[in-house]
Amino acid sequence: MNAKTGPPVKRSPLWRQVNQAAAEGLFKLPVCRACGRVHYPPQEFCRACLGDDWAWEAVSDAGTVLSWTVSHASLNPFFKARLPLRVGSVKLDCGPVLLAHLAAACSRAGSRARVTGRPDPSGQVVFFATPPEDDSLAEFAALLQA
Repeated sequence: MNAKTGPPVKRSPLWRQVNQAAAEGLFKLPVCRACGRVHYPPQEFCRACLGDDWAWEAVSDAGTVLSWTVSHASLNPFFKARLPLRVGSVKLDCGPVLLAHLAAACSRAGSRARVTGRPDPSGQVVFFATPPEDDSLAEFAALLQA
């Protein structure tokens, strides 16, 4: 896959653990060993206590949609071919807020969602939010294929 037809691939080395967990079908995020705070995105120091000792742990994938939008334009050819894209911010019950592609059933602020991470065609993790009772990613098939 080349850069012109695939999704963006640049991520910091801190993402390796997130990518590895997603490739294994797991939902893991860094947890500060000093204070227990769950972090997203991965970073070098804890925002709460400035600790730098991390445990990569399976955390709750449940959350609430805070806001959402539908993108009808993109400069990236990979995304341009897959428009429109429904994305939103999801506050995980374990603390962090992350951006995810949203299933149609989750397109309302206050909707409960289950977040799943899967590698995209570039090998980088992408998050998807689906209703808690339906974790099918069929709606997102185009985003997971080259």
